[in-house]
Amino acid sequence: MKLFGKWKAAWHRLMHNEALKRKIYVIIFESDTPMGKLFDVALMLFILLSILVVVAESIQSWAAFIGPHLRILEYTFTAFFTIEYLLRLYCSPKPKQYALSFFGIVDLLATLPFYITWLFGPARYLLIIRTFRLIRVFRVFKLFNFLDEGHLLLSSLYISSRKISVFFLFVLILVISIGTLMYMVEGNQPGTSFNNIPNSIYWAIVTMTTVGYGDITPATPVGRFLSAIVMLLGYTIIAVPTGIVSASMIQGYREDLQRKKGKRGSRSGRKPASDERKWKVLESEYLIRRPWLTARRDHVKLPTGAEIPEYYILEYPDWVNTIAITKEGKFVLVRQYRHGIRETRYELCAGVCDEGEEPLVAAQRELYEETGYGGGKWQPWMTISANASTMTNLTHCFLATEVERISTQHLESTEDLSVHLLSEAQVKALLMNDEVRQSLMAAPLWKYFSTHSSR
Repeated sequence: MKLFGKWKAAWHRLMHNEALKRKIYVIIFESDTPMGKLFDVALMLFILLSILVVVAESIQSWAAFIGPHLRILEYTFTAFFTIEYLLRLYCSPKPKQYALSFFGIVDLLATLPFYITWLFGPARYLLIIRTFRLIRVFRVFKLFNFLDEGHLLLSSLYISSRKISVFFLFVLILVISIGTLMYMVEGNQPGTSFNNIPNSIYWAIVTMTTVGYGDITPATPVGRFLSAIVMLLGYTIIAVPTGIVSASMIQGYREDLQRKKGKRGSRSGRKPASDERKWKVLESEYLIRRPWLTARRDHVKLPTGAEIPEYYILEYPDWVNTIAITKEGKFVLVRQYRHGIRETRYELCAGVCDEGEEPLVAAQRELYEETGYGGGKWQPWMTISANASTMTNLTHCFLATEVERISTQHLESTEDLSVHLLSEAQVKALLMNDEVRQSLMAAPLWKYFSTHSSR
């Protein structure tokens, strides 16, 4: 029992070691540190090598010579991807959200096929096991983790070539995936030409880019149906987006050139008009990039000709907050500690918009997670900036009426807040006595009371 207690205590310390989680997060999810770059390079190398192993395993003539070595490599790759997936869950601020995300599912699928072969016996379910092992080739989708380079495109002279590379990689991933699927469908047919994955990938390329040469053709109804889909995809994926991608490249190049060099044709001494007051960014450099802090230094030129060599900007995702009022007319507020001012104050329920998340969805999610309240009638209330001079984000404020408690709180390990139902008079008193320190929350409350009469 003592040993079990020690293990339990050690496990508890590990799961609540925020400093360790932060270090691992920087290495795994960030790429602007030496260790982060090294990890990304190693991960890409392991992904590519694991794909080559799966492809090589499908070539039956090689099995007798290098089969055992390939299995050892597969054990190594599976161990690496398993540890990587567990570490991502461990250090992620929102493990459940990561696990259910596209990349989280892809990371899980990169390891599952190997363990599935342990769960099912090799005799009766041999065909099923073989099919599951082939799914390992879809580890290639993990390469999408390395396409998020928008911050590099802003300062790169090769913006067009990088976009082309991303598009090429997408097509490459698609033909690899389709070729593998066709091998799974046609590989067991007598006399088939789809006898290995490289031949199947070749068929996918010629079918998608043309209508096929006829040297390799499917025999099963499912294979023929897949061929028709691939030919239609060839027109859809290659022909249609070509103009869109070209226009995007041209527009991106023009914006990049204008941002870096400015408008050289402007005359000196010309009085700037209202639409000419935008500053020109001559040079930009990121100083720090962390999950909750991204700071950059801009060298800017004003319309008057004056330059500011060092202008510092803080980049944040957009924020949300909500004036939530119950059916009984009570305001749903939270009370929590803010380390910046080292005070515990009443606040509106607030949070951060996740990447690609609509502000309304984020506001409803935060209200539910922090207070357990939901439902009601929602409307946009106002959009404000915390500091328009040095911060890039906006705060989207919402008014939610007739909300009701539908669950308990769903707080993260780093959240510590209590829920309070206050009357209109109590909220007004908080505002009058400067008890609401957050300006982003005081502003929508003052607007509410200025537009709604007392009950």
